[in-house]
Amino acid sequence: MRLEDLSRNRHTSSYLANVIEEIISQVGIEKIIAIISDNASNVAGARQIITENNPRILNVRCVAHCINLICSDLAKISDIKYLTKCANIIVRYFKNSTLGSSWLKDAIELKNIQGGGLKSYAETRWTSLYECTHSIWRLKDALQYVR
Repeated sequence: MRLEDLSRNRHTSSYLANVIEEIISQVGIEKIIAIISDNASNVAGARQIITENNPRILNVRCVAHCINLICSDLAKISDIKYLTKCANIIVRYFKNSTLGSSWLKDAIELKNIQGGGLKSYAETRWTSLYECTHSIWRLKDALQYVR
């Protein structure tokens, strides 16, 4: 097995299924339990073809990808957008200010707060919206002390 550049081919369901079938035959079907992927229609179609040809292989949608899509939709809600914007302002200030960062670190130690510092929000990491807002909530006593 090796990495291949598949960018010169149309990623149709049948093309992807053929590529996956080739990998399954190289690895050995007895070593494959499931095909797990995102739910793009071409990829879901490829999973369907594979499982129809090989009934012992499970056809599984990636739960993490589904949660990511849900979180992306939630992040578009105006109240959550506003919350995210405010959280990013707080996090950026303390990440970019040497003095502010030092004050926050001292306040975290003084208040004996566990769990680390502020976490940034990144659109591409679905857990980061929770981690960012939770870190602010967890550090609220230290943030109020610094204020």
